[in-house]
Amino acid sequence: MTARRIGWLAALVSLCGCLFHDAPPPRYYAPPSALERADDPAPVPSRSARPLRVRHVHAAAYLTEQIVWRTSDVEYGLYEQRRWTDFPSRYLQRTLVQALDRTADVRRVATGAVPTLDVELVAFDEVLTPTHEAAVAAVATLRAADQAAIFDRTFAARRPIPDDTPSAVARAMGAALDEVVEQIASEVGAQLPRPAVSSR
Repeated sequence: MTARRIGWLAALVSLCGCLFHDAPPPRYYAPPSALERADDPAPVPSRSARPLRVRHVHAAAYLTEQIVWRTSDVEYGLYEQRRWTDFPSRYLQRTLVQALDRTADVRRVATGAVPTLDVELVAFDEVLTPTHEAAVAAVATLRAADQAAIFDRTFAARRPIPDDTPSAVARAMGAALDEVVEQIASEVGAQLPRPAVSSR
């Protein structure tokens, strides 16, 4: 390798080092949830309450720790330095459990031949235009104990973001998420069937 090539290579390595060195570190944000912060403990359900198993709670593949922005239904992007402290699907799972535990006549169980609930988070986005707002949407599927579909619906909420700060985004996202899970819990409470009574 000639001296000129070695010099160019050294300059390139130095430049790359400067670029990476100057990149600001990621900053982390958590969407606050009024459901998780509630001071009153969830009521203990009675044994006669309708059983429900929360089976799968997951998110669309693009919803990871990086905060998502979008300008339309077809253009999305990821902030390089803005991250959530956890996966959005885990925020969904925690708030959903809180909402279901506060739903009258519903008792969560871990196993058994009981109705099941599956939820997929399909939006957890900062919408930039035409209105700056937090958009959260989830598809919830409730099935009876025999796996017959009871409902399969998309629940969505939007909350305005008052300014351009990441903390305002996080607060609006937390409020929108709470609204979505409360919608899901309300629909579950309205449609969850009672266990079949044995004739024996």
